[in-house]
Amino acid sequence: MLADSWRSRREKPAQITPDPTITHHTNRRQKPYTHDDDTQTKSGTNTGQSMNPAGTENTTPQSAAVPIQPGFMVLQSNRLEQLRQVTVTWLGRHPLTPLENETLLVQSNGIAQWLKLALAADADAEEPGCGIAAAMNISLPGRFHWQAYRAVLGNLPETSPYDKTLLSWRLLRLLPTLLAEPEFEALHHFLSEDSSQRKQFQLAQRLADLLDQYQIYRADWLQDWARGVNRITRNNQPIALPGEQSWQAELWRRLLHDIAPEARNSGRAQVHQQFLEACTTLTPETRPVNLPRRVVVFGISSLPRQSLEVLAAIARCTQVLLCVHNPCTHYWGDIIEPHMAQRLFAKPYKRTSPRADLPAITETSAVDELFLRGNPLLAAWGKQGRDYIRLLDEHDERAAYEQMFHDNKLNIDLFEEPCEDTLLGRIQSDIFHLRSIDEARAASAGIDVGQGLSFHIAHSTQREVEILQDHLLGLFANDPTLRPRDILVMVPDINQFAPHIQAVFGRINRDDNRFIPFTISDQGKRHQAPIYLALSMLMNLSSSRFAVSELLDLMDVPALQKAFDLDVADKALLHRWVEGAGIRWGLNAEQRVVQGMPAALDRNALEQNTWHFGLRRMLLGYAVGDSDAWQDIEPFAEVGGLSAAVTGKLTHLLRVLEHYWHLFRQPADVHTWSTRISALLNECFVAADDRDAMLISRAEQRLQSWTDACAQAGFSDVLPIEVVSEFFLESLDELDLSQRFLAGAVNFATLMPMRAIPFQHICLLGMNDGDYPRQVTSVDFDLMRQDYRPGDRSRREDDRYLFLEALLSARQSLSISWAGRSIRDNSERPPSVLVAQLRDYIKDTVTNGQQALDNITHEYPLQPFSAAYFNAGSTLTTYAAEWTPDTGTTPGTRSEWLASDENSPQVIGLQALSALLRNPAAVFFEKRLGVVFASDELTGDDHEAFAINGLSQWQIQDQLIHDAHRHLRTSAPTQDLDIEALLDNLISKQQRQGGLPMPPFADLYHTTLTQPLIKPLQRCHDLICASTEVESLPVQVGLADNTLLLEDSITDVRNNADGRRLRYVMLSGQIWAGKSGGPGKTKSKVKWHYLARHWPAHLAAQLHGPVTTHVLGPATNEVLAPLDAGTAQRILVKLLTLYRQNLQQPLAAEVKTSCVYLTADPDKAPLSAAQTEYEGSYSATGQVQSSEALSRLWPDFTDLLGGQLPGAAPSSGADAVTSAFVRHSTELYQDLIQHWQLHREHIRSDEEVES
Repeated sequence: MLADSWRSRREKPAQITPDPTITHHTNRRQKPYTHDDDTQTKSGTNTGQSMNPAGTENTTPQSAAVPIQPGFMVLQSNRLEQLRQVTVTWLGRHPLTPLENETLLVQSNGIAQWLKLALAADADAEEPGCGIAAAMNISLPGRFHWQAYRAVLGNLPETSPYDKTLLSWRLLRLLPTLLAEPEFEALHHFLSEDSSQRKQFQLAQRLADLLDQYQIYRADWLQDWARGVNRITRNNQPIALPGEQSWQAELWRRLLHDIAPEARNSGRAQVHQQFLEACTTLTPETRPVNLPRRVVVFGISSLPRQSLEVLAAIARCTQVLLCVHNPCTHYWGDIIEPHMAQRLFAKPYKRTSPRADLPAITETSAVDELFLRGNPLLAAWGKQGRDYIRLLDEHDERAAYEQMFHDNKLNIDLFEEPCEDTLLGRIQSDIFHLRSIDEARAASAGIDVGQGLSFHIAHSTQREVEILQDHLLGLFANDPTLRPRDILVMVPDINQFAPHIQAVFGRINRDDNRFIPFTISDQGKRHQAPIYLALSMLMNLSSSRFAVSELLDLMDVPALQKAFDLDVADKALLHRWVEGAGIRWGLNAEQRVVQGMPAALDRNALEQNTWHFGLRRMLLGYAVGDSDAWQDIEPFAEVGGLSAAVTGKLTHLLRVLEHYWHLFRQPADVHTWSTRISALLNECFVAADDRDAMLISRAEQRLQSWTDACAQAGFSDVLPIEVVSEFFLESLDELDLSQRFLAGAVNFATLMPMRAIPFQHICLLGMNDGDYPRQVTSVDFDLMRQDYRPGDRSRREDDRYLFLEALLSARQSLSISWAGRSIRDNSERPPSVLVAQLRDYIKDTVTNGQQALDNITHEYPLQPFSAAYFNAGSTLTTYAAEWTPDTGTTPGTRSEWLASDENSPQVIGLQALSALLRNPAAVFFEKRLGVVFASDELTGDDHEAFAINGLSQWQIQDQLIHDAHRHLRTSAPTQDLDIEALLDNLISKQQRQGGLPMPPFADLYHTTLTQPLIKPLQRCHDLICASTEVESLPVQVGLADNTLLLEDSITDVRNNADGRRLRYVMLSGQIWAGKSGGPGKTKSKVKWHYLARHWPAHLAAQLHGPVTTHVLGPATNEVLAPLDAGTAQRILVKLLTLYRQNLQQPLAAEVKTSCVYLTADPDKAPLSAAQTEYEGSYSATGQVQSSEALSRLWPDFTDLLGGQLPGAAPSSGADAVTSAFVRHSTELYQDLIQHWQLHREHIRSDEEVES
């Protein structure tokens, strides 16, 4: 079903028929949405005004310090909106002094932006804010903790020597020495075949990452190892470190020894203990000046024990406000999956109590009871949140601050009953109330299952996004108050989905009613920003092939264009010149040898099709024009005039690239590499806009940070470009808290911790089995895998909890889609295990569960233009009006597609009639609709030819015939012309142009290319020598109503010795096709498309008397016999009539298909033969696949047979003989076929008489 656009329905409500089930509202927006409409916040410098929400008044003098009660305060709720509003109110009622900054710790930029929007809301808003969001320090927890260490201890460096990046370079320096020792023999198998040091660098990174995790989650291990005790813990019990892993403890000790003595105790594990001891004496009066008076931790789903200890320690002098999302109002620490039963905590939560109606858990409780007594979804997905709340309980003393909140008429437990009107709300309520399967089934009576939750099964990522677009348009159409910013779309990997999102949503213009503003977050800049894509290519020049496509893409980057003074016109011109000059790949011969080409080859052979080769051709062409070769260089004559300056720009670019290709192949130390990369940035990029300037500055900062890190780590070894490039480019991809989110548009983002903030509608895409939860490959030597502790990070547990958060954060609807059908064979593919669990839960808890699940599960066809969307009674809805099928009348009653313009006589030439005979459909699109199915941009070929296939042979021979024919026509006739020598010269020219495979491969094809052309060229030469040229013959034929006129001239007519007129045409291929390869044989067929091309000119030549047309080509020496002038005139008038008709409605014919039908044996199903020719077979491509015009008009033979658009009823049965295809084929080609066959019969009769 084709649906109305949401914007047209909202902006023009009076023009539609109201649906009785939908309440329509007038559109309150008078202008299109922009990305900033819904996100404009008041910001600026803090002027000292306190931030108070509505209904409060701050009477504290601006100059006085406002008392801030220190303490560790935990607020929890099942709804983040409640936590946000209490936080905003609390900050407004207890403001800091004007020159103090609020410190906000978050997990992602999205949650920070969401909180700032609430703070910036007006005091009289529906949810009152403080009127401004300024003077805020937003940080990640880990970064803040080191700042806290420095603030309290005072003698720590700005960056720890045990920082992960510093450890990477320190380890890379130490590894070569360590690997020579027997203790580290276990690491040798990681470094096999490591000629470029990349594996060694990657091993150093893995080790640094693991040791960084140990510092956070296993500091006790590192302390033991530092003391020489090789032990770890397992299930809270110390055990000896396994012998095969003892190298880890020794590696840690070596690192400690390598660090300077004065900094040796500045590792996180050591510093943390010093910090905790120092904090025991802190009071509000002795608070360090660099430690903030208040820290707000908002929306973080999990923190390690070490981080909570830091926050609890500073709570003696700092107000620490933790806002925690808790999905359940009851104690749920004992609802766990059966395989986790042995890790059950021994005591309940402090802040929530078990349900009174549930029996207490004892040591004798059955394992299955632990799982079945609570909600199974919370048990399966909530492990991370359960453990985090448990860790918070160790530090939370609610009695110390609860009264203070009550005095402010605020609660610290902000649980809110979910609405149970929909299936989504009921599932949220089940989790909130900790309902078991049986309890949930009893509570589901009367629930509208069709609302709130839906599943969508597609065939591919592209189809998921297309289906999503229709889904969102439907939401907007049904809810006029819905804003784009109320919708969040999350995927496992945004880099995979981003191109499809741009292709589907980005193609809609802003003035289109279907336009939906959208923004894509979390994309790595390295794969998104053109300037970084170009930088990535430039830094990998040493391994680049210098392929045409790579360098042309490089020239598309605005910052590089500005650096080399290129503009859009220059780029288009260079595209064409690069193609014409024969450039394929390779900088020059030297670079090709480095890429593996044999150095023993001739230098000219190595240079062929390189950039150096093409550039020399361009420069010589500018100097001498279309002249002979000079020193084996064939000039490319197209370069000339004022546009030749573009060649100089290309020369400059290639010289710069060659310089850095040489430079980057030489290993160097860090300082040298920093200088090289800085020079590359300055020479190759000039900011085209502010964004480019920011990205260049970011690259320079990352470069300086790398240099500083290596200096601190004492790393000064020589590095190859492979290692430098990998590290530097990865550093550009690091995400930070400044990324744009909640930008007043539909947000597309990666599923990240606490990204699932509340939205009216949440859509999850890509929920495929194996894609989510995301697969994480841990290193073999990670000892934490076998020793889980509460607070440990696990990517799979993160993803499970993210899925739970998404389910709980959707306020109106949750849409989940996955590629549930194979795009190849339509076989079923399973969804994510989390989706399967949710579906099983619905089936088990809803009345008629399977039927209810089927009702909210929607399967979609493979293509967006499937007839399933448009069939009567279809439940599928699309807003893609461009796929609407034609609803015209049945064959025989259809009106003309386009009315003719009777008042404008049209003049055409013979080429127009020739085009009509070759492809009537293409003529209709081009001449009537102005549509040309051809690529305007040449992209070149990245590979030189080593062999010549059938198409290449035809192209080369076509060029040889063209050049030889021009030579024969323009040179004085001479009987002793050596045709073979002429072809040798021409093929050598093609070699110099780069049109042949490089020697010696081209030599293998010399005979194949030239031998078939000798006889037709010799015949052509003989005809020229035996005849004289006649002045051009004018041609003028028109229709009786003077609406179409043929005007042209015939310039190739000659007189032979006996005064008869002749002309000749040269073909690039044989006119006969078949196993016998010659005329008069049963298995030979005429290639009618060759003859059709020259048929109009042959007819026009007859108007001035009989003219014989000689058809010459490889294995071809045929003639088109003369016709009388009257017959030729009649056929030309008929062709003109058909041409005019084709401009009104395309003629249902195709030259090869039509001629197969007309020449087939009437007793052997000619229509079946035509269908095979048109649609193709297993071993042959059909004509419809070769012409976009045909595929648009008649995608299959049934459509062509009736001459109708797809969807119209075709002619069949007895009507087939009078169908449009049969009629048009006969009118267009029957005269040519009859004339040719009659002449062939005369030849055979003469041959029989002679014999």
